Amino acid sequence: MTYEIPKEIKAKPKILGLEMRELVILLISSLLVLTILRDSVHSVFMIPYFLAVIGFMIYLFMPSGHNPKKRHYESLILFFRHKKTGYHAMDKQKQENSQLRE
Repeated sequence: MTYEIPKEIKAKPKILGLEMRELVILLISSLLVLTILRDSVHSVFMIPYFLAVIGFMIYLFMPSGHNPKKRHYESLILFFRHKKTGYHAMDKQKQENSQLRE
């Protein structure tokens, strides 16, 4: 008899690649969006609407390609929380040259 030994003891249980907490959040948020916006969708487009919303919710919980160890929804939160002011790098050599001239 062989037993699988987990490499990480603190590993969280996953279903379909999602942690249990993320799976519950996914289900609740998709049901919330589906029920709130259902009245604004024509009955002919109800099935494509359900598929699109469920697909978008699954996409939000997939790992982000640009931010390692983050999900897409976390990347969106980081994007909206960043400072809107621009960053301008100082030219270090220009600063040193102006100090030498003085």
